[in-house]
Amino acid sequence: MKLTAFQYGKTEITEKMAFPDGNPDKKLPISLLFFLVETGDRKILIDVGCDTMPGFPLYEFQKPVEVLEKYKIRRESITDVVLTHAHHDHIDGVRHYNNATVFLQESEWNRAKQYLVDCKEVILFQEKLSLTDEILVKRIGGHTMGSCIVLIQNHIVLCGDECYTRENLSQRIPTGSSECPKNSISFVEEYRKECYRPILFHDPDLVGKIGFCQIV
Repeated sequence: MKLTAFQYGKTEITEKMAFPDGNPDKKLPISLLFFLVETGDRKILIDVGCDTMPGFPLYEFQKPVEVLEKYKIRRESITDVVLTHAHHDHIDGVRHYNNATVFLQESEWNRAKQYLVDCKEVILFQEKLSLTDEILVKRIGGHTMGSCIVLIQNHIVLCGDECYTRENLSQRIPTGSSECPKNSISFVEEYRKECYRPILFHDPDLVGKIGFCQIV
């Protein structure tokens, strides 16, 4: 199995989005990332990024599907897409992968359906979904009611937007943009444990520039 992180741009959020007591006027730089799992004959995207980001500035930006193709992966070869949640910056690019089966937590459907009209197949799940013996999609329901994480090999945690920064984990602080803070606190308490390796979807240091890096 191979896990690769892709960075396709940078933007900024307010400190208030990252931390409940953050300054709404202070900006924090973040990166825009998505992930690819290659296992057997399956090529699985974890989120798909966005071609536009209304309301947010974009820096050092390239369409995510173009960054993927620089990695020598054709869009037609993607077999599966897992969406951690249905916010625009995580789902907008799904239209490029019409051959893929899309997996989504059912509470996200109403927000997601406008993006999924051309998808071949959409499979909704409730609390958990086992994609393979090594890949488990799990609902957290903190950031949004149906927001999910992806557990790989029982210890690598693709966090979606359940935390924006390392400080959310190290200081036990949920994000300031949680629909259910109680669930966000439970996430932080569990996945800050040493047995896990959390991977953040907006980590400015994971890849660092447009391109990709292999995680596993």
